[in-house]
Amino acid sequence: MKVLKQISLALVAALVAIPALAQTQAEAITAFNKGYEEAQAGNYDAAIEAYQQALTIANQLGPEGEEIKGKAENQIPVVYFRKAAGVYQNFQKNRSIENLDATIEAFKEVVEVGNKFNDQRVVPRAKGNIPRLYYSKSVLLYGNDQLEAAMEAVDEAINRNSNYATAYYHKAKIIKKQGDTDGDGIIDEKIDEAMQWYDRAIQVAETVGDDDLAETATEAAHDELLAVGTRASESGDVEYAIEMLTRALNYNDESANVYYRLAEAHNKASNPEEAIDNANQALEYETGGRTDKAKIYFELGFAHQTLGNKSTACDAFTNALYGPFKSPAEHKMEFELKCDSTAE
Repeated sequence: MKVLKQISLALVAALVAIPALAQTQAEAITAFNKGYEEAQAGNYDAAIEAYQQALTIANQLGPEGEEIKGKAENQIPVVYFRKAAGVYQNFQKNRSIENLDATIEAFKEVVEVGNKFNDQRVVPRAKGNIPRLYYSKSVLLYGNDQLEAAMEAVDEAINRNSNYATAYYHKAKIIKKQGDTDGDGIIDEKIDEAMQWYDRAIQVAETVGDDDLAETATEAAHDELLAVGTRASESGDVEYAIEMLTRALNYNDESANVYYRLAEAHNKASNPEEAIDNANQALEYETGGRTDKAKIYFELGFAHQTLGNKSTACDAFTNALYGPFKSPAEHKMEFELKCDSTAE
């Protein structure tokens, strides 16, 4: 009788447990369905809470809750990603640093939660978005002249994506702006540092196949060195001018403007042979008309005049009789060289 009584008590306990288990499964399913409905309605925080509730109940169920557990774990990172996308849309409507920081944090949360559940769907996308968001932050700060903060943001973008060619290019621009101490658009300091990052941008862009960015960075590097060299020549620092202009040819060895400025600087430095070589190169690559070529012919004439090549100098100055160089060329021909005639 004692054994029978024990069996009867065990049977009663099992029968009581069955409806309790069924009720718990029902609660897990209800919570999961609520999470789905809230997510579809765009109520992401409520959806996350419901999915988390479903997951908690499923964990309590043990093996019976594995299916619901798996489904909840699949959905939670997705909802976090959709939530982050919503935060990004808010930033697009109001492009403030505050909204951008909120977007960055939202995608970082996606990565954190996704890693917890071993997600391979939204985590890579979120990781890819974060460097781009830091780059956007740097651009906004750069536009506000907050250069130190802009540098911190672009460095974070580069740290998270070492193949981010656009970020390297932007870093070079920040350094240029930091080095433009008088605000005239020409870098005064940090020229070597700026060139280092332009070079890095070009290298990475070529590696990843971003031809447009590689071309943009190459042109920018050329233009920086041309501007620095031109200013140095105009201020009388011809040795430095020649150094900078020669470096510019590394980025465009068919630059008519660089060869012209080199001819000008070599004339100032009393290097007429080098001036002639560079002037001839400038004429080879100059695609403009007579007025565009007049300045080059003027430097060519000046160099030949220095060497005592009167006839050749007069011919060159004849071709310089256009635009702003007409009057100085006429003066050279009439009063210094005593050329036989000047063009009408």
